[in-house]
Amino acid sequence: MNGYAYYGYPQAYASFLAPQFYRNEHVQRNESQLLPKNVMYTTAVEPKFTEHLIQHKGLMVSITTTVGKLIGTLADVFIDHVALVVDGKTHHIRLSGIVYFEKAVEK
Repeated sequence: MNGYAYYGYPQAYASFLAPQFYRNEHVQRNESQLLPKNVMYTTAVEPKFTEHLIQHKGLMVSITTTVGKLIGTLADVFIDHVALVVDGKTHHIRLSGIVYFEKAVEK
């Protein structure tokens, strides 16, 4: 068992160190900052679901999302999300993340 066996990939280990690259002069870019024009944002709209949410605005609701359940006061309804106040803290929940909602039982 005196034979030498190499089980690795020889290209993974460089036999020499790569020289470090340093830039001594300050290079200023000539291109200007341009913002893209004619950008269109789209969102999935569910008008009947949004209408039902608006009817419960200001009431205690229970919203079940894909990650859990929140109970609080429905503060506002927007085109793509709702604002729910839970213990004085506002949560913004995307409409696409809501599985269902119901009127909460107030204690």
